[in-house]
Amino acid sequence: MSMPTDHHAERVREKADAVEAIENALTTIVGQHREPDLWEREFLSQAIGWLYRGAYRSAAVNARLALTPQSERSSVTNIQPDPLLDRCDIAKLREALQESTAQPVREFPHLGPIHFEPNRS
Repeated sequence: MSMPTDHHAERVREKADAVEAIENALTTIVGQHREPDLWEREFLSQAIGWLYRGAYRSAAVNARLALTPQSERSSVTNIQPDPLLDRCDIAKLREALQESTAQPVREFPHLGPIHFEPNRS
């Protein structure tokens, strides 16, 4: 069963909007001549994860939350230091964004596990 064309077109737009929001966040941080802080890494990695899953609106929201000014951030967060997040610099985030952008548009969000395979090139 295939979905109506307007549904697919909407999903394509949602994905493009999400990619644009993530790119904007990364460009903003780079424009400040720095690497992302823990808050930004957390929300950008979540945004890219949502992009992989086809939850494009959630991806865009998380990308925008990454740019929350320090003065407007919660003073009590659940964000914990994480060795994996510590490695999420601009280069890694851009690489992950590029890989997620290359994925086909998902007609519906996929909330199950995402399996990564080693790059065989």
